[in-house]
Amino acid sequence: MSLVKFGNPVAPPIDVNFGAMPGPSLTEGPLPIRPGRYITLFRPLDQRWAQWLSGIPPEAARNIQQMHLSFAALWPQWAVIALLLAAAAWFTYHYWRDGTRPSWWVKTPLVTLRIIAVAALIVMLAQPVLRLSHSDRVRPNVILLVDNSDSMNRPDPRMPAARATVEGTAAGVDPGSAARLTRLQRANAVLNRAHALTELAKRFNVRLYSFAAKPRQVPLPAQSAKQKTYQFALLPDAQTGDSTQMGSALHTPLDDLAGQPIAGAMVLSDGGSNLGEDPVAAAEAAKQAGVRVSTIGLGDPTKTKDIALLSVLADDVVRVNNTVSVYAAVAQRGFAGRTITVVLKRNGVPVGSESLRLGPDDTKQEVRFNYVPAQGGQFYYTVETAVLPGEIAADNNKRSFPQTVISKKLKLLYVEDEPRYEYRYLRNAILRDTTLDFACLLLSGDNLTGGGEGNFPIKGFPATEKELFEYDIIVLGDVPRSYFTEAQLQALRRFVEDRGASMLVIAGEQHMPHEYAGTPLEAVLPVVISASPTPVVTDEAFQWVLTTEGRRSPIMQLDENESENARIWATLPGMFWASGVPRVKPGATVLATHSTRRNTDGLYPIVAYQPFGAGKCYLELVDSTWRWRWRVGDRFFYRYWGQVFRTLTPKELPGNSRFVQLNADRSSYRLGQQVLLNARLLDAYYHPVKADAATAVIKTGTGQEQKIAMKPTPGSPGLFTAQIQPDRIGRYEVSLNSPVTPGARASAGFAVETEALERQRPELDETLLRKVASAGGGKYYAADQMAAWMRTLPDNGLTVRTEQEIELWDAPLLLVVFISALSIEWLVRKRSGLL
Repeated sequence: MSLVKFGNPVAPPIDVNFGAMPGPSLTEGPLPIRPGRYITLFRPLDQRWAQWLSGIPPEAARNIQQMHLSFAALWPQWAVIALLLAAAAWFTYHYWRDGTRPSWWVKTPLVTLRIIAVAALIVMLAQPVLRLSHSDRVRPNVILLVDNSDSMNRPDPRMPAARATVEGTAAGVDPGSAARLTRLQRANAVLNRAHALTELAKRFNVRLYSFAAKPRQVPLPAQSAKQKTYQFALLPDAQTGDSTQMGSALHTPLDDLAGQPIAGAMVLSDGGSNLGEDPVAAAEAAKQAGVRVSTIGLGDPTKTKDIALLSVLADDVVRVNNTVSVYAAVAQRGFAGRTITVVLKRNGVPVGSESLRLGPDDTKQEVRFNYVPAQGGQFYYTVETAVLPGEIAADNNKRSFPQTVISKKLKLLYVEDEPRYEYRYLRNAILRDTTLDFACLLLSGDNLTGGGEGNFPIKGFPATEKELFEYDIIVLGDVPRSYFTEAQLQALRRFVEDRGASMLVIAGEQHMPHEYAGTPLEAVLPVVISASPTPVVTDEAFQWVLTTEGRRSPIMQLDENESENARIWATLPGMFWASGVPRVKPGATVLATHSTRRNTDGLYPIVAYQPFGAGKCYLELVDSTWRWRWRVGDRFFYRYWGQVFRTLTPKELPGNSRFVQLNADRSSYRLGQQVLLNARLLDAYYHPVKADAATAVIKTGTGQEQKIAMKPTPGSPGLFTAQIQPDRIGRYEVSLNSPVTPGARASAGFAVETEALERQRPELDETLLRKVASAGGGKYYAADQMAAWMRTLPDNGLTVRTEQEIELWDAPLLLVVFISALSIEWLVRKRSGLL
């Protein structure tokens, strides 16, 4: 409502000012009236009566600094005065006509009462509005973050005497008792002895949080009835998880208190931040938001000894008689220079062992196992080391993983134009592998009507997608573009992208890969190709140079020993021709490069692969691996190509169909990690299924089931994904039925386990706590300096000023004045004998 002054527009409004109010006032007022008293008239009345008579709600009658009265009706002052004078003249005239009795000593007050009633009516009709200005003081907040992780729930029997004295003084106990208390108990004692909660609550709003894997707000404890103090007793929390994430713990209260004043934050911890966001970066972000972060360290800084298996990398699905590689990452503290034995067990039975000389502390080292499964089935593998004397934790010396071995034969199609040397030797190598059903098309030969050159008869390229999708791997040699129709090229792309199979491309001097620029097959290749070939031809033989990824890849392992493998690659017979390509596509992996020749993007790639849709493509840009047979026969040639085909083997989990594929991005997870589920749904013609969602069912080891909604991935037809976060350890099974193909079903499994992060490095990390305090603009304090930190907290509360408008035309006061004046006038007039 717009406010218009009563009377002359240039006349000043009626103001009532207040001074001596809490907080800074908007204007200096001459009347030091207590809050809740409005004008002098209301002083004799009870405050509630004053609020009721003036029409001011009780919630609006607090911290008033200024009252501003205005009128909404635009009435000139002369009109109001004229109206009052006319009313006075009218009332006086009628009383004069009544004669001389009673006297004017009686009539004059009666006329006055009538004028008062008219004035009250005029005020109501003028629509008075009262504008109240409030000033409220918002108290600042103080954040207390107490580490409640597993490492805080342990005593420190080896704590140095000097530190035990400091922490004992802070906790109010002798040094020996301080070493026997857990770190969390000492944190409780530090807060209670300094009366931190009690003293802080006098000036601030105290926000108390505990944290480990996740932060959570803790309500303040009840005050002691006698001493009026808070007794703090945070207990160990079994639901915190086996990690400390200090960075996330700093973010949570800042998000909760966004926009509110914060005087400071204090973190009580042993500094064991071992997962999640960097706490130094989080503290720096808090400083930029105007919050100073300080820290107090609790615990024993003495370094502990431990050997930990950090991770194990292995395929979850492999095939019978294929070489399988398992990589285990090991780290240690306190045992540098010792030699340990790392053992691989299958269902509890050792299948391999490796000796490892331990390097410097906290250095990650890798151990590799190779084995060949002889039979199909589901197996449970464990990589473990013996527990050495003095280790702080024993449960991190082993890690387990499931693996499924399948015995189904691979079905392979090889298409080649002419019988070049690479084709001849590779065909013979494939024919020797009894685990393959091999169909071979040689386009320049006359054998197509006879069933081809493989061990599986074929009379031509598959006529339909359904026939093509029966294969697992397709090998394309130096095949001319003119051999394929546009539909066949599109089918080859879908063979990789939708079927989830693999394609092996071997470059040739005549056609491959440059003739396929601009075709549907171009997107499948891991390199950028040009329609104009730029071959790399040298007079001197060049070697393959393995990249970092190549040295780790099982494809390039020609010997189990790393140094011997490097020697073999350096001495293999060289080559003289390679198909030069402009560059590798983003997301592709290069396993080997040319030894000397390069372009602006670096050394020319020799071998590269990339995932494409649900499948993958492996490209070899040379055609002379047959030269590796010189003086050694088939030893390296067969091994290399055997490992290529094993790597390209599609993962077909038992229970899955070709129309429904379901997998988790990993076979095992730590508790608290997110699990990414991927599903690809195809109809009976291998076309991607279009649906708003797909429903999977996840089953825990205890038999509990839960439905999971998998959402379609934009830009990837037929691909559905979902993210879940298991809340307990154990084995999980996920199943998915096709919504369009009856009977098509897929299943996948994964394991969730804990990782003893809290027990790997449980000592006090004072260095990290100092970095956090420095980045947060605060200070690192000893355990007995809690009171010193509290004295540094500023009183940075906010004064919030608000205004409120209240309409007074229907206020009880005006009605009381109007009715009382008329009632009194009528009673006196009747008792005086007037009409």
